[in-house]
Amino acid sequence: MKHFLFFISILSFNFLIFAQDERIVLPDITTYIYSSAEQKIVITKEDIEEAHYENISELVERCGIQMLWYGPYGLDSKASIRGFTDETVRVVIDGICVNNAQHGKFDLSSINLAAVEKIEIVRGGFTEGVEDEGSVAGVIYITMKKLELKKSLNTDLSLKTFFNPDLPLDSGFGKISFAGPLSEKTFLNTSATFNYAGNEYFYKLTKTSSLCDGAFGGAVTIGEDGKLYQGKEGTRRTEKNARVIDGHANAYLTHYFGNGNYFCFGDIFYGGYKNTPDAVNSKNQGLQQDYNNNLSFSLWNPGVAELFNLKNNIVWLCNNRFYETFSGTENSRHFINTIKYTGTADFTSLAGGHLQQTAGLSADFTNLESTNDGNHIQFSGVIKETSKIAAGGGWSFSIPLAAKFCVNDNNANFAFVPKAGTVWKRGLWQISTDVYRMVQFPNMDDLFWEGVGFHGNPDLIPESGWGADLGFLINGISAGTGNRQSLMNGGLTLFTDYYKDKIKWGTNKAENLSSAFYFGLDFNFEAEFFQGFWSLALNGEYLYNRLLDKSSKYTYGKRIMWTPDFVCNLTTALHFDIGDISLSATYTGRRYTDNMNLYYLKPYVLVNLSAQGAPIHNKIIPYLKVDNLLNWQYQSVEGFSMPGISLTIGCKYSVF
Repeated sequence: MKHFLFFISILSFNFLIFAQDERIVLPDITTYIYSSAEQKIVITKEDIEEAHYENISELVERCGIQMLWYGPYGLDSKASIRGFTDETVRVVIDGICVNNAQHGKFDLSSINLAAVEKIEIVRGGFTEGVEDEGSVAGVIYITMKKLELKKSLNTDLSLKTFFNPDLPLDSGFGKISFAGPLSEKTFLNTSATFNYAGNEYFYKLTKTSSLCDGAFGGAVTIGEDGKLYQGKEGTRRTEKNARVIDGHANAYLTHYFGNGNYFCFGDIFYGGYKNTPDAVNSKNQGLQQDYNNNLSFSLWNPGVAELFNLKNNIVWLCNNRFYETFSGTENSRHFINTIKYTGTADFTSLAGGHLQQTAGLSADFTNLESTNDGNHIQFSGVIKETSKIAAGGGWSFSIPLAAKFCVNDNNANFAFVPKAGTVWKRGLWQISTDVYRMVQFPNMDDLFWEGVGFHGNPDLIPESGWGADLGFLINGISAGTGNRQSLMNGGLTLFTDYYKDKIKWGTNKAENLSSAFYFGLDFNFEAEFFQGFWSLALNGEYLYNRLLDKSSKYTYGKRIMWTPDFVCNLTTALHFDIGDISLSATYTGRRYTDNMNLYYLKPYVLVNLSAQGAPIHNKIIPYLKVDNLLNWQYQSVEGFSMPGISLTIGCKYSVF
């Protein structure tokens, strides 16, 4: 509570200073630094609206990034970037890192896509942002909608079917949003959703009670002649225990005072009632209830002393989860409350525009009450700065430095995280390279978990490693004139990582067991032809990794489980006067189900089609989408069935 009052005092002091004098003159900004050493995938609100997806996980997968799905809409899913997953992928919402303090993950389904302004994805551990320093795999930055100059009231209703004759309409999704000015300087942006997903889709089992795989609903086998044959064996079943009822509520109130100064109150709420199926050959099904709340206050002061921009954030993160199995073997309650403060200062036009300096401070206090972890408190924080220097000749340098700490009861960890990158840009071409340290502290589950035969380990040490990138980027290639004009952008990044002391759950407890080597290639390509009539986007990742723990002769030199060698997505779209059509195909390669590489899941391809009509009377936009057009029977995680083909029909209506 003392820390909380201290942060409130800081915010109040800043607010009073700038509220008294509105005559703030913004400085002229001169810079000779035009490029960033980190390469981002940017998803705009227009991209989000045109995709008609139900959650962020689908958008992330569309960017050529592996998603580990434990079921259909509303159930657990997590991004795996460059072979890393869980807490090594950080999620930052409006400058606040929101990864769960207990298990390190973030539920991407808890964010309402209709309330999102922009999503930015950075692969790898080289990050120039100073909001937090926990990235090993990468960061997903989410910016929420806050400002709309014209009042608008929009609704969106859609219905989904899995072509189950016993349940023709399986799911329904409803959204409503209002945005606009309340006065000349005050703006409100709010939205809500209510979603029901029966998730009663068909899947198919072989005669040995394992899931079939392959296109068009059957098992694909290789005959003696080397040809592929569509299997007809197996039993078709309907998923009966994956129903999800959830909803979102978001509200942001923004008030401007002075020249560009503003403060913003925001709240993000999510409630989910989820039937959680285990593997198809298991009867250990359960009921999970999630109630999450993110209450925030932000204060933005540009042009302080005509030298720097200042932003303060204070957030209360509340995550409550109730879980029970139908068999009664496990019932648990988890209550997590976190007070978090971040402050960032962005200096402008230092050294005549040849230097950019950003500094940030983050501190949080967490209280955990958990059936499995017990009662614990955690205090952690980060101090980080990023210096960017223009060296002439198209060269610039980026030097992010961070110090981070975490204290859990009597367990304390500290790390210094240095990074360095350089960029050379000439015309349309850009070459960048960087090197960085990676550090991941044990989460509270790793340290304290007790339940179902597994035990946490308070003696764990941090995971750590080093990584490097070499990137090539080309921007704005144009060709043709008039109606034949085209525009192309593209890039690829070679990366390598060495990671040690990876925390793994062994036979009964968490241990620092393994080290590994990673090498791979990220790539992206975008093009628009015929003045934007036809667009094309290709994103993906090739990954090679090997375990280097010589103490285990059975896993040494083997590939890390669940990591595919190749993931990519190809999306193409046509834009007509009467509407838009988009077709995407996502490929996920072979994944071993154990670190001894004895068994694996076969590759799969998901083809999705979406179409929307032109606005009718500038108010009504009809749309439809077909997911998994090939009705591919696949497993993202071993034993968990995934939906086949589905059809969604919806309509957006703008009241004003």
